Amino acid sequence: MKCEHCSKVIAEEFSYCPYCGGIQGAVANGELQRRQGHRLRVQGRVKKALAAYKKAAELLPDDAYLYRCLGDMYYLVGQPEEAIEAYKHSLSIEGDSSFTWYDLGVSYYRCGYIKEAIDALERCLEADPDSAMAYYWLGVASYHRGNLPRAKDFYERLLTVHPESKIAHYHLGIVCNALGEYKYALENFKVIEERNPDDAALMYHMGYAYFRLHQMNEAVEKLRSALEINPKHKAAKLLLESYLEGS
Repeated sequence: MKCEHCSKVIAEEFSYCPYCGGIQGAVANGELQRRQGHRLRVQGRVKKALAAYKKAAELLPDDAYLYRCLGDMYYLVGQPEEAIEAYKHSLSIEGDSSFTWYDLGVSYYRCGYIKEAIDALERCLEADPDSAMAYYWLGVASYHRGNLPRAKDFYERLLTVHPESKIAHYHLGIVCNALGEYKYALENFKVIEERNPDDAALMYHMGYAYFRLHQMNEAVEKLRSALEINPKHKAAKLLLESYLEGS
């Protein structure tokens, strides 16, 4: 047969032309669209990359990686529901991809499907126990489900796997405050305070922990810091006023 691109004669079983590199046939057109999608994605042209991947997916319905890329583009253009369907299709072909389970979990979370997000993220960890960000999102999702002990456990496991994830200390502190573990909360908040001392929310949460521990001088100091940074922080103002009025 002749190459569809350069017209040189090639063997019938060839998918690629050895002379020009052109791809042959209907599947080839899908491959070309996929390549175009990859190129547009690298260029940051997300909507055009999405269009190319959609065309490729029509011709390559059994390509797990292509559907994962399609899900990524849907997610980036703000269509997480469509991303979910693309990731699910990818996983129906290749069910052991920890990356795809992770992306599915985050997409579920963005859509408000918290239980489904947790299930997907746990599948991610089954495939790859070292997936640090899966622990992070499981902590977030568990907190929103009201399972504070489990959220605490996930943040602690995240810090075991990935100690450099300092923001996990902030979330762990929030959970510990909610559990009444104020000393442990402050240990974690102080890690963040070293890096971000101008965070009004952090100052409030530290002030609250000190308040609950009856360390009033420290509580007042942190609450006043919160209000200096953000004079409109109502929770900090109310807590400070309640103490000053009662003292």
